[in-house]
Amino acid sequence: MEPHISPGDVAVASPWDENDPVPMGGVVQYRSPAAAEPDGIERLRLHRIVEANDDGTFVTAGDANHDVDSSSLKRSQITGQARILIPMIGLPGFWLNTGNYGPLILWGLVTLAALILAFRGPGRHPDTDDDSDGKPDLPEEEVAEERVGVTEILSPRRLDRRTALTLIGLAAAGSIVGTQVPVSSAAFSTRTRTKASWSVAKLPELTLGRAATYLLMAHESIQHSPTLGIGTTISGSVATSPGTKIEGFWPWDISGSTDRNTTGARNAKTDLMVLYAALDKYPATAIRDSVLSGTIRPGVYTSSTGRFTINGTVTLDGQGDPNARFIFRANTITSADGSTVVFTRGTKAANVYWRSTGDITLGSSSTNRGIYLANSHGVMQSRAELVGYLYSCTSSLTITRSTIQPA
Repeated sequence: MEPHISPGDVAVASPWDENDPVPMGGVVQYRSPAAAEPDGIERLRLHRIVEANDDGTFVTAGDANHDVDSSSLKRSQITGQARILIPMIGLPGFWLNTGNYGPLILWGLVTLAALILAFRGPGRHPDTDDDSDGKPDLPEEEVAEERVGVTEILSPRRLDRRTALTLIGLAAAGSIVGTQVPVSSAAFSTRTRTKASWSVAKLPELTLGRAATYLLMAHESIQHSPTLGIGTTISGSVATSPGTKIEGFWPWDISGSTDRNTTGARNAKTDLMVLYAALDKYPATAIRDSVLSGTIRPGVYTSSTGRFTINGTVTLDGQGDPNARFIFRANTITSADGSTVVFTRGTKAANVYWRSTGDITLGSSSTNRGIYLANSHGVMQSRAELVGYLYSCTSSLTITRSTIQPA
């Protein structure tokens, strides 16, 4: 649909498996049932997924439409995800299907002329001089080749021109053949279209940067409360910025440095806030119930209630991909007492992000893995374990007899 996609543009969609995460905010190709079409004929459509329903279906809309589509989309209807928009390459097929023969005939004549030029070669070299008998003077080693025309055939200049024009002709012919493939109606937004082609808008890089220096970091303070004199084991460094309060630890609790608003701490805080903001830019692939349990595949997840609670054992399955990424976003994130986060098939703590706009609480005797970013307060209760990082962007951290080690 114009203005984002015009007649004759070709959208390329990659195959989509039912087990793949639904690309929230992305453009998908799907089968629109006959009941949803004005002419009562089932069609392929390209629309953007704009919202997820509680019943597992999705809301779609064309970018040029003011209203969302009247029918909900089921996972089983999705056949592909739009990746690239190639402008104008399908115009000949469009002209043929719509009976617009004037431009089609002109295009055909131009294409035919290009093919003739590609395969028709000159009879002689223009830079050779004729001798007295009217024949060109050629080096001795080229005489035999000239007699059979081999020189003309093997000329790199002619091969380059011939190859290029032949490809033009084949592409043009293919554009007509391509009209036999079912056509999808589509709409693309300016947010996801570039000057040359259409592709998914580039998302910011996710990296801890200089914040990776610190396992614990807080905006105001880090408070520690020993239990029966037993402290916390931190296999790394901690920092605050701009605050300067880090107290309650035994001298042997922290193996690394304790930085109170140092230059290193301030630099780390800058990179931490960049990461926190970047995590919000990734479109959600699924909306989950507030209680997390069982096995979860890579994706970007938001909560149906605004809260995430890890209950029992949660297995994050990387499916053999060492770059598999998990992002969980909620208002509050809580690990229930005794809960466990388990990694399998390639999942790495450095690729697991828990982002809360409020508090994060890691319950007693819980086992936690990943990068935890609380906008507000962060708490580790007695005997909690963390493989990764815990940060408070605007408030403080409270630690009670816990164990923290790097990812």
